[in-house]
Amino acid sequence: MLSVATLIRRSPVVCRASRSFVRYRGFVVIDTAVDEATLVSRAVALVPLLREHADEAERIGRLPDVEIEAFRDAGFFTAMRPKETGGSAIGFSAFIDIVRALSRGDASAGWVAAFLMSHEWLLSRLNASAQAEVFADGPALAAAVAAPPGTAVPVDGGYRVTGRWRFASAVLHSKWIVVAAAGAEGPLAVISKVADGEVLDTWHVPGMKATGSTDFVLDDVFIPQHRVTDFIKYSSRENDGAALYPSYAALQYPMYRVLSLIHGAVAVGTAEGALELFPQLMAKRIRPASGVPYLEEPEAHAAYGRAAQEALVAGLLLDDAVSRTERLYAPGTAEPSMDERAKLNLDVAASGVEAFKAVDTLIQAAGASVLRDGADYDRIARNTLVMRNHTTLDWRHAQVLAGRVLLGQGLGAHAEAMY
Repeated sequence: MLSVATLIRRSPVVCRASRSFVRYRGFVVIDTAVDEATLVSRAVALVPLLREHADEAERIGRLPDVEIEAFRDAGFFTAMRPKETGGSAIGFSAFIDIVRALSRGDASAGWVAAFLMSHEWLLSRLNASAQAEVFADGPALAAAVAAPPGTAVPVDGGYRVTGRWRFASAVLHSKWIVVAAAGAEGPLAVISKVADGEVLDTWHVPGMKATGSTDFVLDDVFIPQHRVTDFIKYSSRENDGAALYPSYAALQYPMYRVLSLIHGAVAVGTAEGALELFPQLMAKRIRPASGVPYLEEPEAHAAYGRAAQEALVAGLLLDDAVSRTERLYAPGTAEPSMDERAKLNLDVAASGVEAFKAVDTLIQAAGASVLRDGADYDRIARNTLVMRNHTTLDWRHAQVLAGRVLLGQGLGAHAEAMY
């Protein structure tokens, strides 16, 4: 087994290089800026570690500490923080490349890393007072979940918040959580300490077990005013953080645009990982009737070629979604048309569909033995079973909405605001 330190040393820059500690806007700034290419290479270097610990992660229902520390050491938790705070302020494509690489090792690890990274960006959209608190000791590490919305009752100095939210991925590794709540003035984003609520043991599923996507409960918990903000503004391009850090263009992307592409990145990375594993898993397989090694048979060549094409198409669709997002939401651009948004949403859903096709092709060609408990393909099959049921990758729903929009029939003001 390669140690975390060895894996990191093999990437171009040592992670724990000299760091300076200062304060900026009231919170600790650790100079952890790392360039994008180095961060991506570190993600690639961690693939063997993630594969090695994937079984353990499933057993315990969360990522092992060694993986979380590896992500921290690699600089992932400050990758999407503004330069002024000591972060790397990476671009959108670099973020997706990191998630895609980590997902080659384990889909659950890629999923959790993606949310812990992007939620640092999410918290960077808050007002200065809230950021001073949540980033007081460095990376905040947060979960975020919107549905079903809770309730927020105004009181002196803040709100009393109650609710139960489902699928709080990464909450088992988090100190903070962002939840949605209905207030008298409209929908609100509420930032709570995880310790002020209750994490319920509700995530019992066949795949993606290590994401720990459990329910989270707040029961009449006081949340100070500076940690409650208008949800629509918070999720929009005009959020408080974008004004605080105009140099970090990614803060000007709408919230749902960044978070939705995580699903495609994890799916594509999983398919690419399955392609990498196929030759070694099939290396010793012999066709009993002919005595011919399976990898020398035309059927194996055809299956692998088909899966490679399907994974390639998935990657191209994901790349197109990323480039469309960067072009359509670049600073200073007008709000994209509904037609443009429809095509972008189709890109996202289709990237998952094609990735799952590649996985299915490989598993069907590999034989029953690869589905034994604990085998790599067994875990990949179960992970993709769960992933393909996420609403973001539901191609039927995506096609219905896109078809309606492209035919000029619209979705209604409320739905269009979040489309």
